[in-house]
Amino acid sequence: MSGLIVRIIFLTVVTATCILHETAYSQSYLGLKAGVNATRAAFGDSEYKDLHSSQYKPGFTGGMVYIMHNEKNFGLTAEVTYSQKGKYIKSDDNVYETNKATYHFIDIPVMFRYKFKQRRFDWYVQLGPELNFWMGGKGTFSVYEPDRDIIIDYDYKIDFGNKEFASDIMNVENPNRTQIGVAMGGGMSWDLENGNNLALDFRFSLGNTYMAGPEGGSIPGLGLVDYFQFSNNVLSLSAIYYFDILEKAKLTKNKYNKKRH
Repeated sequence: MSGLIVRIIFLTVVTATCILHETAYSQSYLGLKAGVNATRAAFGDSEYKDLHSSQYKPGFTGGMVYIMHNEKNFGLTAEVTYSQKGKYIKSDDNVYETNKATYHFIDIPVMFRYKFKQRRFDWYVQLGPELNFWMGGKGTFSVYEPDRDIIIDYDYKIDFGNKEFASDIMNVENPNRTQIGVAMGGGMSWDLENGNNLALDFRFSLGNTYMAGPEGGSIPGLGLVDYFQFSNNVLSLSAIYYFDILEKAKLTKNKYNKKRH
């Protein structure tokens, strides 16, 4: 599966690069992004959906961005970012009240882009595959104790394949740590002069890989089982600062020459 994913990403990059270099003129940019997101777990089982509701879980995203454009306004966006995803589950099955979890991911989206030039700002749309690496996470079960008529919170950390008998370790068996999805969206960008640019980016990422099996996670010390047959659907809003690589190189060279003379 991972080999197929890598080939898809590779073919996307190669195809987009060929399209961009059909013209003599192209611009390359490097930049940084930071923003917020909201993740909703998409369950794969209808019976589970009847007893559980999935709410949006807020998080953070940030990382590096590479952008290429040609004179026909076609482009390519590639990113390497860290993102917090997660789930917020409310349960009616009398096992727990809520399960709130935060998962750590490295995301690599590669998207085709088309830019629409305007007088005051440009706007763009983009679409392409996204590769995700699940690094770990943590969460909290809120469990109702009828004997004492109280709700107790049990914090846990994600561990992959660890069968330790502990009350604070969520053992995830056979996790899909390499995942694939589709990223789509658009945004607005402003030219700040001297090769500097600023963009406001809107994104929707549709996961296409389950995290693990239906009862892929468990906390042996508490006897709690977690449902991992879901994919991540993510909405995000980010600010991106990026600069023209050649333009910055020219400005740096000119400043250096002025200092020498």
